[in-house]
Amino acid sequence: MHIETLAVGVVLLMALIPLASYISGVLLRGIGISLVVAASAVTAWTTFRVPPSSLPEEAVETRPAQVAEDGYVTSQTCRACHPAPYASWHASYHRTMTQVASPESVVGTFDDVALTLNGLEYQLRRRGDQFVVDMPHPEWTGAPEQAPRIERTIVLTTGSHHRQVYWYSKGGTRLLGQFPFVYLIAEGKWVPRNAAFLRPTTNTPSSETGRWHTGCIKCHTTHGRSRISAPTNHDEALHPREIDTRVSEFGIACEACHGPADEHVRVNRDPRRRYRYHFGDEPDPTIINPARLSPRRASQVCGQCHGLTGVKTINDMLDWYDHGFPYRPGDELTDTRFVVNPRVDWDHDVDKFVNPNSSEFIDRHFWPDGMMRISGREYNGMIESPCFKTDDETRQLSCLSCHVMHKDAHDSRPFKVWADDQLGADMRTDRACLQCHEAFGENISEHTHHAAESHGSRCMNCHMSHTTYGILKAIRSHMIDSPTALASMETGRPNACNQCHLDKTLAWTADHLHTWYGVAKPDMTDDEKSIAASVLWTLRGDAGQRALMAWSMGWEPAREASEAWWMVPYLAELMADPYEAVRFIAFRSLRRYQAYRDLQYDFIALQAERDAEAVRVVQKWYRSRRGRPAPGRSALLLDATGRVQGAEASRLLDQRDRRIVILSE
Repeated sequence: MHIETLAVGVVLLMALIPLASYISGVLLRGIGISLVVAASAVTAWTTFRVPPSSLPEEAVETRPAQVAEDGYVTSQTCRACHPAPYASWHASYHRTMTQVASPESVVGTFDDVALTLNGLEYQLRRRGDQFVVDMPHPEWTGAPEQAPRIERTIVLTTGSHHRQVYWYSKGGTRLLGQFPFVYLIAEGKWVPRNAAFLRPTTNTPSSETGRWHTGCIKCHTTHGRSRISAPTNHDEALHPREIDTRVSEFGIACEACHGPADEHVRVNRDPRRRYRYHFGDEPDPTIINPARLSPRRASQVCGQCHGLTGVKTINDMLDWYDHGFPYRPGDELTDTRFVVNPRVDWDHDVDKFVNPNSSEFIDRHFWPDGMMRISGREYNGMIESPCFKTDDETRQLSCLSCHVMHKDAHDSRPFKVWADDQLGADMRTDRACLQCHEAFGENISEHTHHAAESHGSRCMNCHMSHTTYGILKAIRSHMIDSPTALASMETGRPNACNQCHLDKTLAWTADHLHTWYGVAKPDMTDDEKSIAASVLWTLRGDAGQRALMAWSMGWEPAREASEAWWMVPYLAELMADPYEAVRFIAFRSLRRYQAYRDLQYDFIALQAERDAEAVRVVQKWYRSRRGRPAPGRSALLLDATGRVQGAEASRLLDQRDRRIVILSE
């Protein structure tokens, strides 16, 4: 074949590939594409298609509408040219954060399920592809038993990883109400919404009318616009005159991290341009790739949602109602929002309408020293870490130091395993820290004073301990620090040493930190010197501390380091806790014991039933310990026979911190 003819043929083929790819949903990204990539692209097309709706989104009247505006084009447009990233995003929990209710998205059981809350019955039914709830009218203000019954259709879901929340149509409006039960996915169990959060028990569930439009939409959708009539105060915002809520896409989609893609799609219809940037080193200026940003700017892409932030003025708030947040990936986040940080003195002139600088607000989100206390706000912790504050950008920590938004082609883990927290391969190991702190890897035991393969030599167990609470469990703090007994004494926050060595005192921790690292030993009370820190936090701590202890007693490294047999009576005590979340976590930890694996316990039952079950747990434990003395366990308040010293335990219970705790995860 003549060389010119061959060249023309190649050019024509290259030009036709994008057209064919657009039609089939597969872009052959390079001449030597493998069959594996081609197969994954075909899967993305055949498996992830969105079925056509019988009603245009602009015409939807019973829920917020999914309408791409302001330069957004939706992930479906991205799929044609980026099938592999699309496939991994589609497998992530980011995508399913908010979904239109359908047989594919609804996780909870709706087949003629009867639920009871405060003596009132709720019926869940499935009608073809619709999910319907029959319930007492949630806005009824009279006697509860006289509330008229109403039927509502579930139209949206929030969450799909740990639990799922359901939103029903108010009928003839895009305004949503929230079904007062949450489905816990791992347990396959419906629980009252309030029981799924760390807050006092209440017998007056609300419909949460308007909450999705003013709260969830900010981070659980892409480019959400509340479009509520301009409110003059908070109450009016929840009961608006008009509502035209729109999102560009439900869930956290491609453009949430890469920015609006309309211009990117338009200019890249030219195959010459597309391949020039694909095979070149220069970034395409029409789209944002967070991996190419500085560590600070890349982290802000995550921080727009995984951070506790606020708009700066009431005018900014009103503008958000109409147009959504002005921040776009690649921008400086602090140009349009302030980042809540009690460790610094932020602008006290910020309009009081949006200024969270109050003790109640701080208590709901932070420990007393300003360390983040709740999940989902990891950005606030990370930016206070020395690893982030360094001036050396080549070693500066960012969210992308450990997390990956798209599973690497060489990562052999199943999508579901990767999606659990979207950590890169090996980022659950010390490799995450040794990327920068290489020297410690040469002899880790010299630094940790623990056996190299033990839990005590894992970097994150010491420097990212589980002091953050959320989704009914403890989560690693993203403010990297070093454990001290003094911080625990001053803030009540458990330290890494005592959260693993649950059978040891604060004095024991202080002694070891002083001997190993020269940390000054603080003055302590007699109780802090003689009683295990976990026992103090369990008996006299606040509800948040008790929740962390209930979780820690089910954490395998702590169970191994502390000989778990003695924890049963304390878990039984926590099963009788006033807070529903604490009771649930304690029961889940108790079931780690073989003897209690099949225990039936309803953490939302009447108090008399719960207390009776907790007593039976302790009695069974005492019988199993008969004839097995426990010498040297005074720090655990156990006598020589292994029984809890009732008088001492009662004394600490009398000192319990009974202040109301509400953690706004």
